[in-house]
Amino acid sequence: MASEGAARQRFEVSLKPVLLHVLGIGIGLFYLSVALLGQPPGSPELLPLALAAVLVAHEAAHALAAKLLGAKRVGFGLAKAGRLVVGLSVSVGEPMPAGRWLLVALAPLLALSPPFLALARAGGPLAPLFAWLFLLNAVGSCGDVVLAWIAASAGKGAVRDMGDRIEVEGSPPKLWALVLLDAVALSLLAPLAAAALLQMLLAALPGSFRLELAGLLVAEKAVAEGRMLRVAVGPGALLPALAAVAAFEAAAGPRRARRLARRLAGGA
Repeated sequence: MASEGAARQRFEVSLKPVLLHVLGIGIGLFYLSVALLGQPPGSPELLPLALAAVLVAHEAAHALAAKLLGAKRVGFGLAKAGRLVVGLSVSVGEPMPAGRWLLVALAPLLALSPPFLALARAGGPLAPLFAWLFLLNAVGSCGDVVLAWIAASAGKGAVRDMGDRIEVEGSPPKLWALVLLDAVALSLLAPLAAAALLQMLLAALPGSFRLELAGLLVAEKAVAEGRMLRVAVGPGALLPALAAVAAFEAAAGPRRARRLARRLAGGA
């Protein structure tokens, strides 16, 4: 790829232009959290309580980390993607060195997730609650991870955190980092999209149907006496989905990264 200019400049990262990437990383963090827990959290009646607790604890971790790392002013507000409110946010009144801001951005993931996971796996009557806390905190860090990745790719500089967006003073974000972010996010979204598409196609096809790839089930439909008994999408669907993402990124990845870089430089 072409070398990016070394001149220092400002660019802004908000949730709106990277919403697709945030969604993809969120799905990845969900799968990783469930894998670490060993199974999805039980006791769904605890979800509202866990969600309220995580909203407070997550933002408190940001605020506490910012104060410990030298921020003089910390504020609270709403996180928005365009006009859509997607959660709470913490803002810092002055620019921080990029290295310190990265610790602030990732503080909930680094400081809260390990004890939540340990308490969830320890068992006991509160284990389901801590499992929900772990899962929600991890998934809720998806925006933090995406913004931190883009800011880190700019190298040394300063970051001003305005809650639902950041302003980075430094080199432009590296194109390879934007291409990689796009590829990872689409790779996490593509299997879900492929599964939904296959299920719709199978429902529309007459009769029974089974498709395998390299010995792995791609899709199956079972019909008996005119009744649809089962529609299933297997692990074999993952291979063509990832191949499609690889082909798409090879053809369009650099162009999409340059377009995103221009949007960030323009403060979109």
